[in-house]
Amino acid sequence: MSAEKQYIRDIVTEVIYNDKQMSVKECAKMFNKDPRTIIKAIENSEIKANKVGKSYYIPKLQFLK
Repeated sequence: MSAEKQYIRDIVTEVIYNDKQMSVKECAKMFNKDPRTIIKAIENSEIKANKVGKSYYIPKLQFLK
């Protein structure tokens, strides 16, 4: 199995068996980006997220499309 297919399989497994949302920090780590970059993407509607208080929660399923 190629590395890319294994990576996709790992993400699908994580979404199915674990929480379906992640924090900005978790998203930044997943994509090897700075958390400020993720927040800018949320503010520009490039990433869908729910804001609860001062925190954003990002649905993981949007990254499987």
